[in-house]
Amino acid sequence: MSSKENILEEKVKSLYEVMKEEKVEEIKIDSEDMKLHIRRKNYSKPNVVQKSAKTTAHSAPQNAVVTSSQETNSDDNSTIKTPITGVFYRSPSPTSPMFVKEGDVVNAESTLCIIEAMKVMNEIKATEKVKIIKILVENGQSVDSQQDLFVVEKI
Repeated sequence: MSSKENILEEKVKSLYEVMKEEKVEEIKIDSEDMKLHIRRKNYSKPNVVQKSAKTTAHSAPQNAVVTSSQETNSDDNSTIKTPITGVFYRSPSPTSPMFVKEGDVVNAESTLCIIEAMKVMNEIKATEKVKIIKILVENGQSVDSQQDLFVVEKI
């Protein structure tokens, strides 16, 4: 194996490790120099809904984590967190309408936002019917894994 192939193999392994750490299932790279498509085998998405001491589990693609919020005084208010690090977008494109606004009521599986991680657009979806109380992140802002995105009220 040539040194160029060894370097490429190490880069792919490194990229795969980042994908596992950030819980990204699939990545595609298409450039002039290379075409690469990696999909994690045996990928299992985590159960991601938690509320105070009670735990309820739902499974959906790249669902957000819901936990009780300490910045609000109602027991019905929770926060939705991002499961991955990336860039927060409120709409699918700059000219498209926003997925949600403060005051909106959304059903389970409704898309709330997109987190772009490594050129992959990951939809963050509601895991239950909720009302959006407050949006905590600005459009285009970088977010870290487990950062609060929305304050919501369970309906």
